Amino acid sequence: EKAGMKATGINPDTGLVEIVEIPEHPWFVGVQYHPEYRSTVESPHPLFVGFVKAAYEHSIK
Repeated sequence: EKAGMKATGINPDTGLVEIVEIPEHPWFVGVQYHPEYRSTVESPHPLFVGFVKAAYEHSIK
């Protein structure tokens, strides 16, 4: 965390870090799980929705 990366998701069963973020970065998320397994066209995973939204907002700046 001294370098700016923050562990924001820890698996309660294993204690392993599964999500990291860099709060000062406009959009940085690293995951060690498979959000695509819980995503469909009709109901996309929030991680994908957030990524597409951030990419779109960045493209119109």
